[in-house]
Amino acid sequence: MCSMIGKQVALKTNKTACSNRGAQRPQKGFTLIEVIIVVAIIGIIAAVGYPSYGDYVRKTRRADGQLALMNAVQSLERCRTTAFSYADCTLPPTLQQSEEGNYAITVISTASTYTLTATAQDVQAHDSDCPTLTMNDQGVQGHTGPGPCW
Repeated sequence: MCSMIGKQVALKTNKTACSNRGAQRPQKGFTLIEVIIVVAIIGIIAAVGYPSYGDYVRKTRRADGQLALMNAVQSLERCRTTAFSYADCTLPPTLQQSEEGNYAITVISTASTYTLTATAQDVQAHDSDCPTLTMNDQGVQGHTGPGPCW
């Protein structure tokens, strides 16, 4: 309610007392329904995008294993040029694991052939499409699992 002083002022100035009482203020902020809609949209986008991102990361980690195999091939070829055989060639400790640590590299060799195997480990061990990558002395690339790995 308006005070008597306000009514007297209103009578003298020919204005109604408390004229701004019923007026609505401009809305500030967001309503609850608007916030819920935005959160739902973000949730839908995340539900669709996250699995795709996970696949992308797994495929990128495979490149780490492929690079490690290529480096191991170079090491074995350098050894063969000096020893004229793969039989005594071993990988140095720095090449027994991929640079990022996602693959362990092993070699099986005879005098004239070798097979390198990169086995997924740590986080990459969950890659069921390509758990191992292989490469031999002929440059033939192979893998285990259903997916295209190379």
